[in-house]
Amino acid sequence: MGVPKFYRWISERYPCLSEVVKEHQIPEFDNLYLDMNGIIHQCSHPNDDDVHFRISDDKIFTDIFHYLEVLFRIIKPRKVFFMAVDGVAPRAKMNQQRGRRFRSAKEAEDKIKKAIEKGETLPTEARFDSNCITPGTEFMARLHEHLKYFVNMKISTDKSWQGVTIYFSGHETPGEGEHKIMEFIRSEKAKPDHDPNTRHCLYGLDADLIMLGLTSHEAHFSLLREEVRFGGKKTQRVCAPEETTFHLLHLSLMREYIDYEFSVLKEKITFKYDIERIIDDWILMGFLVGNDFIPHLPHLHINHDALPLLYGTYITILPELGGYINESGHLNLPRFEKYLVKLSDFDREHFSEVFVDLKWFESKVGNKYLNEAAGVAAEEARNYKEKKKLKGQENSLCWAALDKNEGEMVTSKDNLEDETEDDDLFETEFRQYKRTYYMTKMGVDIVSDDFLADQAACYVQAIQWILHYYYHGVQSWSWYYPYHYAPFLSDIRNISTLKIHFELGKPFKPFEQLLAVLPAASKNLLPTCYQHLMTSEDSPIIEYYPPDFKTDLNGKQQEWEAVVLIPFIDEKRLLEAMETCNHSLKKEERKRNQHSECLMCWYDRDTEFVYPSPWPEKFPAIERCCTRFYLEEPPGTQKLYLGRTAPPSKVVHLGDKEQSNWAKEVQGISEHYLRRKGIIINETSAVVYAQLLTGRKYQINQNGEVRLEKQWSKQVVPFVYQTIVKDIRAFDSRFSNIKTLDDLFPLRSMVFMLGTPYYGCTGEVQDSGDVITEGRIRVIFSIPCEPNLDALIQNQHKYSIKYNPGYVLASRLGVSGYLVSRFTGSIFIGRGSRRNPHGDHKANVGLNLKFNKKNEEVPGYTKKVGSEWMYSSAAEQLLAEYLERAPELFSYIAKNSQEDVFYEDDIWPGENENGAEKVQEIITWLKGHPVSTLSRSSCDLQILDAAIVEKIEEEVEKCKVLTFSNQDY
Repeated sequence: MGVPKFYRWISERYPCLSEVVKEHQIPEFDNLYLDMNGIIHQCSHPNDDDVHFRISDDKIFTDIFHYLEVLFRIIKPRKVFFMAVDGVAPRAKMNQQRGRRFRSAKEAEDKIKKAIEKGETLPTEARFDSNCITPGTEFMARLHEHLKYFVNMKISTDKSWQGVTIYFSGHETPGEGEHKIMEFIRSEKAKPDHDPNTRHCLYGLDADLIMLGLTSHEAHFSLLREEVRFGGKKTQRVCAPEETTFHLLHLSLMREYIDYEFSVLKEKITFKYDIERIIDDWILMGFLVGNDFIPHLPHLHINHDALPLLYGTYITILPELGGYINESGHLNLPRFEKYLVKLSDFDREHFSEVFVDLKWFESKVGNKYLNEAAGVAAEEARNYKEKKKLKGQENSLCWAALDKNEGEMVTSKDNLEDETEDDDLFETEFRQYKRTYYMTKMGVDIVSDDFLADQAACYVQAIQWILHYYYHGVQSWSWYYPYHYAPFLSDIRNISTLKIHFELGKPFKPFEQLLAVLPAASKNLLPTCYQHLMTSEDSPIIEYYPPDFKTDLNGKQQEWEAVVLIPFIDEKRLLEAMETCNHSLKKEERKRNQHSECLMCWYDRDTEFVYPSPWPEKFPAIERCCTRFYLEEPPGTQKLYLGRTAPPSKVVHLGDKEQSNWAKEVQGISEHYLRRKGIIINETSAVVYAQLLTGRKYQINQNGEVRLEKQWSKQVVPFVYQTIVKDIRAFDSRFSNIKTLDDLFPLRSMVFMLGTPYYGCTGEVQDSGDVITEGRIRVIFSIPCEPNLDALIQNQHKYSIKYNPGYVLASRLGVSGYLVSRFTGSIFIGRGSRRNPHGDHKANVGLNLKFNKKNEEVPGYTKKVGSEWMYSSAAEQLLAEYLERAPELFSYIAKNSQEDVFYEDDIWPGENENGAEKVQEIITWLKGHPVSTLSRSSCDLQILDAAIVEKIEEEVEKCKVLTFSNQDY
């Protein structure tokens, strides 16, 4: 589940929440949990905008394995490693999944169509359909088997995995990944021997993991995720985890921020202030801005300051409630109703702005509003006015005076009547405003009191279902919110006596979910016997698979936030339609259409068997597979120094220079904390200078004893005393029990050489009993065959790219050398004409193959020799294609070479010419060309050409097939 823009909002409001993960500075964690679907998506389709991108299954699986290894290596869990893949989701989630998959299929189809229209040649291999990342598909079944293989392989071969219990909840286990993780945490907390100081780390990309983690009320809970950059141009996601910046978000700090946010309540409420209950209510308020299970309330958007409104209303109303709203996942309906009634003032305030604009428009036009809704409102106002006439003579005279538009003076009593009439008119038009919303958005003809009561009941039931889901797990597999839109806050009333009841039901089977959420474009992901249900005109459920559909931004800004207007699946009709096809399922397909339990593995040195490879051509079998052994190390305490106070010190003398340096340093530190962390330091009286811990290193003495020594940074860093936390309790390292060389280098363990002459070679530790007393060990290294590159070095000119001066290209293309130089750099085109420019916006239509100021070139296209630029045949071909596409642009620039900026209407002056459209076509072509994604390099570097690199790779591959030689060392 996701809460759009939530992560960005809290990151800006609470600036110290996230810390960059740095090697050797990571807290120790007991349990690591992975919400796997983010990793699967990232490794399988990193760039959906590239229609040429193709990837093989073995590449996807290898990348996922590598990502898991890196995450495990970063966090180093001590007790539990839990991997959770999304299984069959509750019905409430499927509506959002359905909309997302329909939209992704349509977007992919549109991108392919545009590429073909441009004349691009697409690869013949099938495009990876991201919709296959859904339980029950062949891809997910293959991935499941490979992940089981990977877990067994790591347990059997990697010592760091052998002291940890591994849980693998695959796509066959029902439930969303993050909620399966929370179910595990709840079950562990319920055990009598649960350690309340267990340190949890949860990896995932969804912002709502913050809320999930807080529902656990665990003291030590952190979230791990990739860095998110807000604003700027959209960049391609980095697949390689080594190139990724990871962030840790500590929920213990989040709890403190929430405590500070609502600290004013301590003096206002008459009942006990409980931060745990405040956090529960904070989670509830987060649901009101929309999520994957219910739409957002009208006009209540995070980027329009919805959350401060929710928090401010809560602070105002809580003293009147007599208690908290969210009681451990159960709504206190009377208190919730009072909160919503207070919050509904927002509806009126928002309409008030619209109402003022309509009044102004009316004054300009001279009559009532020009739309039907406003006309009905005016009619209601006139009827109300007629009723008022019957109440008394004085009022009758007043109305008559107003109707005749006489220029008489109006008394103060008349003014009061006018204000009353305006208030009544406002309320009437407010009701009509909301009525129009329900009629246009939900398609109802009559907005009755019963309809509004049903809307309120549905919404409150949805909030209660979500709270149950977060705090206790699924309370109903079949329930879902039956509308695309939410009611107005002011219409959620009379809910304090509602009776909310859920039927648990049972989860869909994988194929049932596939048919419920996939569009017809992804029908091949289903067994053949079901595919006709999505495409055949005779299908009893064909209306659920529209080939085209509308979307509604509904107040949002981004297209991906829009409401996808497709019909909700009728569960009964779906299952009845599938029933006639179930008998045609193959044996393998029936196996995929089942649920299974979570897999649990651990190391057992006494067990050994051969684990077969799921893909022998790509991955080897595990010859010595072991499970069922677990070792837990007792935690310890680490202290900075033994005394309870800092070592004594005394200032003897402070000169002017020292005083000035002190003031500058304190000012610099204070500004750093304020600007980068949002923390006000106030007056500083003491600064601590410290060297940061960079890691630990094994040191071996002459007796062969091993000790783990701390390594410190050479740089001394100042910290103000009031920001330092003393006496931090921390765990000893997992390797602190290593005391001897035997412990450090067990028999038959794998090592690699860091010295000469065999740097980087792997080796196996042998029996070293005869030399261990001398502080040495015996290792047999495998010395690989080194490639012979002498011939390639002598003949590299044969494979190098030939570069020519600009005048050679100009001669071949029939243009001037100036044009070659200009078009391979930057060319800016402004809107309008030089005499009448339309703003300051300028588009760059240059090829950007050289960068003089930055002294950078594009290998394979340009090369700088001395002060002269040289160009390859690829650059010549690209210029020729450009010349053919836009000859008028070349002609104009050749005639106006003295100008720095050119203008659309000057280049294409004809009445039938559309300069803006021409520029956009050029930009689109440039962005779609592979050269736009090429990397630059410094002109001072010597970079090997691609053909030479291929020859080197060939030589390396030849060496790989040769036998390794063994060397005793």
